[in-house]
Amino acid sequence: MSLHINRFVDRLKAHESRAARDFVMTIQDARDLHADITKLLMQLQVMAEQRSRDPEVIAMEITGGGFK
Repeated sequence: MSLHINRFVDRLKAHESRAARDFVMTIQDARDLHADITKLLMQLQVMAEQRSRDPEVIAMEITGGGFK
């Protein structure tokens, strides 16, 4: 994962462990988190498009074995 997503997860865990009721982040932290999430979503979209263009070919052979 990216730096800003890891930082967010770590901060959230710390707040949860202290049973904090509120979680506040700076606008810059929010922008950085947004940028990282956007990059991940764009990469996911590219991977999905590549996968749909190059579908995996599965070859199957069915034999009757010793059946006569």
